Amino acid sequence: MFKLAGGEIRIEIRDEETMLIRYACRDMGLDCTFLLKGETVEEVTRQALEHVLEKHADDFNATGSPEQITQMELALTRSMREVVS
Repeated sequence: MFKLAGGEIRIEIRDEETMLIRYACRDMGLDCTFLLKGETVEEVTRQALEHVLEKHADDFNATGSPEQITQMELALTRSMREVVS
């Protein structure tokens, strides 16, 4: 991460081992307390998609077509956040 401090560029390096990807249904606007953390976007997307299809299919009128799954994966990825473990 680059930060400008007093006209100088400061580089902030974080230990990647402590960074996790977080997904929460509330970040998608759902009234659900489901929260998960994982090491990769792919891992979190897979688990979040399983949850959403199982618990929230009616909220999204999901029929599970490949195109709808791809759209849901993109939406899930956009709602993820990087957090320190």
